[in-house]
Amino acid sequence: MATPGMSWQQHYYGGLVAGAAKFAPSPAAAQLAGHSMDYSQEMHLKMSKKIAQLTKVIYALNTKNDEHESAMQALKDAHEEEIQQILAETREKILQYKSKVTEEIDLRRKIQVLEASLEDHIKMKQQALTEFEAYKHRVEDMQLCAEAQHVQRIVTMSREVEEIRRKFEEKLRSFGQLQVQFEKDKRLALEDLRTAHRREIQELLKSQQDHSASVNKGQEKTEELHRMEVEALNKTLEELRLEQKKLIEDYEGKLNKAQSFYERELDTLKRSQLFTAESLQASKEKEADLRKEFQGQEAILRKTIGKLKTELQMVQDEAGSLLDKCQKLQTALATAENNVQVLQKQLDDAKEGEMALLSKHKEVESELAAARERLQQQASDLVLKASHIGMLQATQMTQEVTIKDLESEKSRANERLSQLEEERAFLQSKTRSLDEEQKQQIIELEKKVNEAKKTQQEYYERELKNLQNRLEEEVMQLNEAHSKTLEELAWKHHMAIEAVHSNAIRDKKKLQMELEEQHNKEKLNLEEDKNQLQQELEHLKKVLEDKLNTANQEIGRLQDLVKKSEQGLGSAEGVIASLQESQERLQNELDLTKDRLKETKDALLNVEGELQQERQQHEETIASIKEEEKLKVDRMAHDLEIKWTENLRQECSKLREELRLQHEEDKKSAMSQLLQLKEREKNAARDSWQKKVEDLLNQISLLKQNLEIQLSQSQTSLQQLQAQFTQERQRLTQELEELEGQHQQRQKSLKEAHVLAFQTMEEEKEKEQRALENHLQQKHSAELQSLKDAHRESMEGFRIEMEQELQTLRFELEDEGKAMLASLRSELNHQHAAAIDLLRHNHHQELAAAKMELERSIDISRRQSKEHMCRITDLQDELRHREHHISELDKEVQHLHENINALTKELEFKGKEILRIRSESNQQMRLEEMEEKYLKRESKPEDIQMITDLKAMLTERDQIIKKLIENNKFYQLELVNRETNYNKIFNSSPTVGVINPLTKARTASL
Repeated sequence: MATPGMSWQQHYYGGLVAGAAKFAPSPAAAQLAGHSMDYSQEMHLKMSKKIAQLTKVIYALNTKNDEHESAMQALKDAHEEEIQQILAETREKILQYKSKVTEEIDLRRKIQVLEASLEDHIKMKQQALTEFEAYKHRVEDMQLCAEAQHVQRIVTMSREVEEIRRKFEEKLRSFGQLQVQFEKDKRLALEDLRTAHRREIQELLKSQQDHSASVNKGQEKTEELHRMEVEALNKTLEELRLEQKKLIEDYEGKLNKAQSFYERELDTLKRSQLFTAESLQASKEKEADLRKEFQGQEAILRKTIGKLKTELQMVQDEAGSLLDKCQKLQTALATAENNVQVLQKQLDDAKEGEMALLSKHKEVESELAAARERLQQQASDLVLKASHIGMLQATQMTQEVTIKDLESEKSRANERLSQLEEERAFLQSKTRSLDEEQKQQIIELEKKVNEAKKTQQEYYERELKNLQNRLEEEVMQLNEAHSKTLEELAWKHHMAIEAVHSNAIRDKKKLQMELEEQHNKEKLNLEEDKNQLQQELEHLKKVLEDKLNTANQEIGRLQDLVKKSEQGLGSAEGVIASLQESQERLQNELDLTKDRLKETKDALLNVEGELQQERQQHEETIASIKEEEKLKVDRMAHDLEIKWTENLRQECSKLREELRLQHEEDKKSAMSQLLQLKEREKNAARDSWQKKVEDLLNQISLLKQNLEIQLSQSQTSLQQLQAQFTQERQRLTQELEELEGQHQQRQKSLKEAHVLAFQTMEEEKEKEQRALENHLQQKHSAELQSLKDAHRESMEGFRIEMEQELQTLRFELEDEGKAMLASLRSELNHQHAAAIDLLRHNHHQELAAAKMELERSIDISRRQSKEHMCRITDLQDELRHREHHISELDKEVQHLHENINALTKELEFKGKEILRIRSESNQQMRLEEMEEKYLKRESKPEDIQMITDLKAMLTERDQIIKKLIENNKFYQLELVNRETNYNKIFNSSPTVGVINPLTKARTASL
């Protein structure tokens, strides 16, 4: 066992060596421990007293050190709490100041916007006033001009009406004289024609009766022959039946005889069975032969009956064809009657034309009324404009009031800002005073700290400097890495934009090439179609010319037949048959053309319906695609902004957390230095991050601007291409119009040539016929046509002049004002009503007289022209049908050209839209792929190295912290051991002079 003195000495010496070297024991105490036997008792007492004094001093010093450390820790804790409170308060105040600054900025922007709107409003007001004054001057000038022009036009109109009346009266007089002459000539010609027509009809009736009688006789003869043949066949059938009966009776008699012979001579037959069997077989064979002969005779009779039935059907068909011919002759007579009805319809059309002129006159009156209504509407519009100007003035007043209110609010906000600034200065002064007080306290505490703590401070300062250098290096590295990443992202984005731009240029070039190829193909197709149409037209011309030649030949042949019919009516039936055949051919051709037209119309309707459906579907798809693209672009922009902001926030939060941790660890050693450094670093980091954020936003805005510029360039290029296509289309349409004009000119020339040829043929034919009839007809037709043309031309000229004047009146009256309109309306209404009443009265009288004279002349001309028109109408109908067919074909060709042009335009438009949609979809796909690549990118080796270095630094810090904690525990245990040892040695009842640490050692040695 060790003595308590030894244990105390060991602990004491160990504590002094581990703690501080300053409180080491004296060399006399060490010598006592080594040479206890040499000491005397006095020395021992002295040494014990000194040791007791030293222990008391050490205990007091230890207690003072502990108290000093606890006070330092309490001060540090209080200081940290006060600093955190101050930081929290400053942050709240900074946020408040920021919100107030943003509010002020918003107010300033609103004020600027309102000022700009006021300036625009004032400018608009001035422009409106200037335009209103200019409009007033224009209206006054136009009123004066309109009054003068109106007076001049009224005078000229009155003169022209009087001249037209005189001309019309002179023409009516000449027309009446001509009618009297024509009536006399027509009566004579009609009587001659009636007699000839009656003779021809009687001859035709006789020929028809003879033909019908011969047909009836032929039918009766065929019926009698048929009856005779049927009776002969019936007789043959009866004879065959009698022969059959006789054969059956003979067979039965033979069988009866054989049976009797068999019954009588059974014994003989038994002996001769072979002979009887052969006889039976022979009899059976004979029966089979007889049956076969009977069946063959029946088949022959049936064949003869079928032939007779077919002959009967042929005879009946011939009878039906003869009846059809009779019906056709009746239809020919009906067509002659229809021609008479056509002439009546022409008279009705003339009457309707007169009624149409009256209706046009009424329409002119309605148009004048509409012009008046338009002028009234213009007056109401002027009133509305004046009211609108008043409303604008009222809004200006209200806006001025709002501006004054905003100015007052601005002054209040400035006052609030001044107050806040004063509070801010007061708070800053408070914080400065607190900082100064804290600094003074820290200086005093630092002076009180012993030299032992100075060494620790130096050690910690070195570590802090190292840590600060490391932090600065890490921040620099992080900034460099971040700048590199930003540069790489910017470079990648720039490359992606360049790639997109290059792809767009390529697509554009491809589009241009494809469109040029399509244009060339369409050109070739149009040229081919043009050539085909020209060939078809030439072919149709040739066919029509051939038909005209054949028609002329038929006309000549018919005239020859008519001449022959005058000599003898034997060939009337052939003429009628030929006319019927030609009529049937023409009707078949008309039916075919109608069917073709119906088919083409149906096809065009179907195509138009499909095109409309495709247009609607295409428009719907374009609208949906545009909406989707807008949504996608907005989403992409929103997502990018969110991602950038989130990344920035995460990085800022990470850096803040790291800095906060470092700051908390370093606060314990040196609060003042770290606060200053951290504030500087925070400000620098904020500025850098704000700069980076601004740079990123600027880059995003630049990228958006570049994209918009590219889109505008692509749109301009597309517009240029569209303009080129429109120019080429216009050129093609002009060429087509020129070709159509040439075609129409050729048609007109052919028609004129045809008309001339037809006229020459008619003239030659008429010369061959009666001279008097030709002379009368030419005079009558020429004079009637001249009168009709002159009347139509005069009425059309009058109508055109009236329409032109009405149009000019419309344009001029629309610009006139209110004041002059009332007087002009009243005067014009009175004058116009009086003139119209006079014109109506005179016109009705003249029309009534003309109608009476026309009805008389028409009655006379009907009698004369019935017989003559029967021959001419057929040829005229054929020519009309052909001309109508040609005109319809021309219309169809034009319509087809128009449809082809429309279809080509629509196809080109659809192709452009499809290509645009494809390019936009490709761009979107590429952007999405680039975003996916960017999101799925691999981490850089530099970032990985930075992460590993940071982890290593964290592990080193943890180890250092653990070491510090273990040292603190060691010091605490040392203090506890000191107190326990001290209490063990220095009890409450010590015995002075007995404290000898070597006494037990002696006993132990003994």
